[in-house]
Amino acid sequence: MTRSLSLHSRRKLKPRDASRFAYEAPPLFAELAAAVCETGMLPEKELHECWQMAQIVDRAFPDSLRIADIAAGHGLLAWILVLLARKSEGLRPRTAVAVDITRPKSADSLAASLLKKWPELSGSVHFVEGSAEAIQADKATLFVAAHACGSLSDQVLLAALRSRSPLAIMPCCHSLRKQQESLLSLAQLSGYSAGVPVRSPLESNAGPSLVIDLFRKEALASADYDVQEAMIQPEITPFHRIILARPRTEVRDPGMALTMGHSRVPVQRSGQVRAFEKLHTLNVADAKETEALSHRPSREWTRFFDLSFWMKDEALVPSLHDELNRLMTALSEQGQNSWETRVTVRDQYWNPATQQRACTFRIEVRSVAVPIEKADALRLRRELGHGLDAFFAACPGAFRRRGD
Repeated sequence: MTRSLSLHSRRKLKPRDASRFAYEAPPLFAELAAAVCETGMLPEKELHECWQMAQIVDRAFPDSLRIADIAAGHGLLAWILVLLARKSEGLRPRTAVAVDITRPKSADSLAASLLKKWPELSGSVHFVEGSAEAIQADKATLFVAAHACGSLSDQVLLAALRSRSPLAIMPCCHSLRKQQESLLSLAQLSGYSAGVPVRSPLESNAGPSLVIDLFRKEALASADYDVQEAMIQPEITPFHRIILARPRTEVRDPGMALTMGHSRVPVQRSGQVRAFEKLHTLNVADAKETEALSHRPSREWTRFFDLSFWMKDEALVPSLHDELNRLMTALSEQGQNSWETRVTVRDQYWNPATQQRACTFRIEVRSVAVPIEKADALRLRRELGHGLDAFFAACPGAFRRRGD
């Protein structure tokens, strides 16, 4: 028995679910659903909400040939907007860039499945890891965002206002308390003088989503945007309202435009570090630039631990450093993990009371191929200790682990 469609289901679609969509209209949706099912990674709810939003956006902005999908997640909305344009009677050559802080594995699986079905879409959508605050464009680039949570939707609005770009957003997770700062920035940039909404849902018949979205629309109108509203089926999600906005005139204040160029700083996370530098400006209107950035490795993994030793003489530091390097290289090659290793002197300490010198070495392991788990680092530390036993035995009295 074939299971019927469930518009709001968060269950991930599997290849066996493709038959449920076989006779859905239009045929393009049935084909799209089959490709999404093939990945086995996307919830059914997201298929329906992205398809319905994309249809609304495509009708409202048929001439927009460059799309920037912000907080893109899997990137499904960007792909559907490109698909609708390229499969239309006019064969519009639309391209898109999907932008999010992290590119999930599902984004690559989705791209592979869609390109298998429609190889002619190759090169039309690129995924770039970056933040909404970094984005800039031009008035020909359409900004879209489906369920960018809370203040993230405000960041999309701010980026569109600075670039004087059209936009279509379907916000979610509204919070008057958490969005005070982003709404204030929106009021300031748009010139909206009504002030930031501060009412709680208990003080108004309207919930926070209505209050905040009304504020957003009025701020856009204050910035001389033509603003409209549309909705997808409420059965899919309670956050079904779409704000559509198009600038009516050229930018009035040159100061609203962002400065071109790139400024990048490293970003580090626990257990992993980005294999590239954070983009402080990302020109999503530049297809060549976004394509180049999309080929960066997503991340590299790094683990480190420290080893401290008492040693008889400062002159022994280089020899212990060399031995640690040799052992780490051997352990990495032995595991065939293609890990890069580095040994550095982190700290040296001399105890005047005991006349002993201590040295702390930092051992770093990096990989862009496979993750390095905490258990891997603990194992390396253990094996490194065993490897040092022979070295210390050959130099009696010269070294001693701190804590022994």
